[in-house]
Order: sequence, then C-alpha cells, then structure tokens
Amino acid sequence: MPPHSESGLSDIVRDWKIETEVYDAYIKHIFYESGSSARERHIRKEEKWKRQKRLGQGGYGTVYLEKCVQGDKQEKLRAVKMIKSQDFKYSRELDAIIKFSHYKYAHCFVQCFGWFEIDDSVFIAMEYYEMGDLQRYLTKPLPEPEARRITFQVLEGLEFMHENGFVHRDIKPGVRYPPIAINLSFILNTLVVTAGPEWFVKIADFGISKRRQPGVTTVRTKQIGTHGFTAPELLNFKSENTASSYTHSVDMWSLGAMAYLMLTNTVPFENLGDLYEYAYKSSSFPSNSLQKHHVSEEGREFIMQLMSSKSGDRPTAPTAKSHGWLLCADTSTDEAVQQR
Repeated sequence: MPPHSESGLSDIVRDWKIETEVYDAYIKHIFYESGSSARERHIRKEEKWKRQKRLGQGGYGTVYLEKCVQGDKQEKLRAVKMIKSQDFKYSRELDAIIKFSHYKYAHCFVQCFGWFEIDDSVFIAMEYYEMGDLQRYLTKPLPEPEARRITFQVLEGLEFMHENGFVHRDIKPGVRYPPIAINLSFILNTLVVTAGPEWFVKIADFGISKRRQPGVTTVRTKQIGTHGFTAPELLNFKSENTASSYTHSVDMWSLGAMAYLMLTNTVPFENLGDLYEYAYKSSSFPSNSLQKHHVSEEGREFIMQLMSSKSGDRPTAPTAKSHGWLLCADTSTDEAVQQR
C-alpha cells in the first residue's frame, strides 16, 4: 500500500494501527506497554497469530478466524476482516469501528482490537463470537418479548451512531441465503453474544456506514444495502439523473424490517415491485402477516411507523425508544434493559 494511503485517517485511527511482521505460517504483532519501574518504562511485547479458516465473504471484504499461538493471548480467538484498500474506502469503516470500540459503547457494538496492513490490504482485528449472526436463529418467528428485546438492543446502538453523526445503512440480522449465492456485504452483521430467551446481540460491520455532517442531507450516488432491509430511498428506483437523498431514517426503516422478520419469519417486501408500489404508488403496508402471527397492536404500530414510505415521518431513534411497544416490558430483564 502506498505510504500516503493513511493521509485521510484521523490521528486516533492511526494510533490504533498495530505494528506487524509477516511470516509464512503466522503474523507477529509488536506492542509496547508501560512498566512498573524506571528501568521498565517501555516494555516490548509480541503476539503471534495464525489463520484458522474463512468465516465469510461479501462485497466489502473477507472475514477470517485467527488464533493466538504465542503471547499473552495464547489460545484466544479473534475475527479479522480483510479489505482490499484499492477497492474500498476503508477509512470510513475504521473511523466507525474505532469510535464505537470505546468502553461506553461495548454493550452495543463488536469491539475492535486494532488494525494493520499487509501488502495492498487492510486488516481489522475484532471480537469473535462463535454463535454467529442472528439470522441463523431465525428459522421460525420469535416470541414477541424476545423480538422486542433484540429490537431495543439494536435501536440503542443506532441511537449512539446517529447522535455521533453516523448512518449504518445496512442493518440486518445476517445473510438469508448461502453467501455464495448472492453478493452481499459482510456476512456477520448482527452478532449473537447470548441466544434466547435472554438475547444479547451486538451490531457488527461498518462496511458501508457513513458519517454525515450536521444539518446536511446526504446524496445517494449508488445502490447500497441489502434487499429486504434497505429503505426505498437507497434503491435505484428513480432515473439516474435524479439525485436521491437520505438521512438517519434509512436505519429506522431497516430496523423495522428486521423486527418484522423476527416476528413473522418473512420480510415485508419480498420483491422490489411491491416495495415500489408501497413507496411511490401509495399501496398499503403488508400488515396481514403481523396480524396472522398475533403481533400486538403496539408492535404492529411500531413497525409501521419505522417503515413509513415517507422518510420524514419515521421516528428518530430516541423517539422510537420511547414507543409503548418497547416500554411494555414483560419480564424483569426487559425492565433492566430499559433502565440501562
């Protein structure tokens, strides 16, 4: 990678870069820690990591599982995302994942351990959760209290992102099809830390996230996101000569689609034609499936508000958090979630 490739990175992102040496069977990271005496003010430490297998691949990178074979973290596992720097503006992803690796966001986001470069690729080292993404658990509709708990946790993460000027643009539970069948973004999107009924999930992958300037509406330049969860304003429905803009509300749409899927085991719009009719031709929202699965009136209302065809009518993250559906806790753990 050319030396000037870091010119667009912030000082904080540069500080998270890991000194790395490459060998045939492993890579070596070199760290420096503070000691406890004048003679040990600056202690050099080394870790050796070895690739185990590929976890997933998509349009914005490939993710590998690695094991520490020597050093303080010996036998520990991590996920490492490889991005071809010439194919993707990796600085956005580094900016986001490092921002939200601060301890106060750790309950909402997969944490980053640092990043490094090898040849023309950037590697991002992250937490590994062997339970994988949420999608693999959605083989049937979830009980409403469980879906509500997951929805709240993802919404809390989105609120943090939005108040810091970020739009995720690809919120979803995971990949609904074999990854080799279609070209989707990073396979691990919403990761499961603890499975139900006491769900604990974290937002992963900032591959197409973008930081917005205060008071500025971002103009869409190409189709992004994942079909089934992407807001209509992010899709190429209109003429290429017509600029389509978006705000944080695109994430609220995706959250609504995700809640719909968890409650019904289907997405609200299986094809783009139906989505177009709803977004631009005033056809009604497909609430029949929610009613069929006995979703409460408050739950149906919550999802329909998030998935309003008019982006300006969708609630913000703070407003959504105060909706009655998220406040009607059924268990003490739900109440604890609301009091965090």
